[in-house]
Amino acid sequence: MRGLQPSCLLLCVVAASAMPTVPWRVACPPRCVCQIRPWYTPRSAYREAATVDCNDLFITSVPPELPEGTQTLLLQSNNIARLEQGELGYLRNLSELDLSQNSFSDVWDFGLRNMPQLLSLHLEENQLSDLPDSSFPGLGNLQELYLNHNRLRSIAPRAFAGLGSLLRLHLNSNLLRTLDSRWFQMLPSLEILMVGGNKVDAILDMNFRPLGNLRSLVLAGMQLREISDYALEGLRSLESLSFYDNKLADVPKRALQQVPGLKFLDLNKNPLQRVKQSDFTNMLHLKELGLNNMDELVSIDQFALINLPELTKLDVTNNPKLSFIHPKAFQHLPQLETLMLNNNALSALHRQTVESLPNLQEISIHGNPCTRSCYPIKIPMAILISFLHTLKLGFEYKNLDCGVIL
Repeated sequence: MRGLQPSCLLLCVVAASAMPTVPWRVACPPRCVCQIRPWYTPRSAYREAATVDCNDLFITSVPPELPEGTQTLLLQSNNIARLEQGELGYLRNLSELDLSQNSFSDVWDFGLRNMPQLLSLHLEENQLSDLPDSSFPGLGNLQELYLNHNRLRSIAPRAFAGLGSLLRLHLNSNLLRTLDSRWFQMLPSLEILMVGGNKVDAILDMNFRPLGNLRSLVLAGMQLREISDYALEGLRSLESLSFYDNKLADVPKRALQQVPGLKFLDLNKNPLQRVKQSDFTNMLHLKELGLNNMDELVSIDQFALINLPELTKLDVTNNPKLSFIHPKAFQHLPQLETLMLNNNALSALHRQTVESLPNLQEISIHGNPCTRSCYPIKIPMAILISFLHTLKLGFEYKNLDCGVIL
């Protein structure tokens, strides 16, 4: 089930659970399990796959004489350190190979040359330290490649040569210090790129320019302090972007202007002190924005969020110093339905702030340290009535810390 689109993950899990495995009556290797199991292609199309499951056996080599019809081969959590050249070549229907959590330290130890039928390759949690040029020859139809949680320090410019069909690349949680745009010139079809968890402190101009088909980019858990103005240039198809848990002191607003189709933006857990005027201006397709868990965030200024016509959810929670939201912080947000402001330091929320949101259906403000001596949080009558009658709002009236002025 790895590598599924977030939008279909739950549906696929439910569908798979409703379709029980059945025995695959072949000569199965000792201690392995051979079954027909539900399987989803990297494009989330359902298939029934002839599966050989040899996970968690502590074996040091691939079992010999695997069934020739094998489509999915699972060898996770073993002690395999080498595959001989052509060792799996007779498995002409092999679509998915899981070699994660083994002992490979060199890409040349995989012996996976000339397997054009392979779509998904799992190599995560091994001991790889570098990828030379042309690290994956003969895998021209590969669509998913998982290299996360290795020890990669070096990737040659043409390491991914020949992977023109690759849709998803996971490089997160390695030891990379820089990202090289030349890697991505080899990957014109890439749709999902995860490189978080590497100690990269800057994204330079045009770093992702070759990735015109990229839809999701995860840059979480790095050391990013700087996003250059044209770092995101060329990402014309990008819909989802995560900067979670970095060192950004300011919203990279000029860089964000280079991705006009962006729908989901995660800036959670960055040391922003203020969300300033026009930090999020004219992002015409943005639907969800996260500004949570920011220990230094103090204020959201006037016109900080303006002219975001498709924004439906704004999540600003768990910011222990956030004490001020300007009455005109949110302007021209006609589709905003959900406003989450809980667990901040707000002592007041001006009526105008909420009344400027004509489509608001849910608001959460619990966990703000208002007392009776504070200027109370103000909630429009229509919203309060909507809560009392439909219970759609995201807080309980009896637990409000502040009085309500209507």
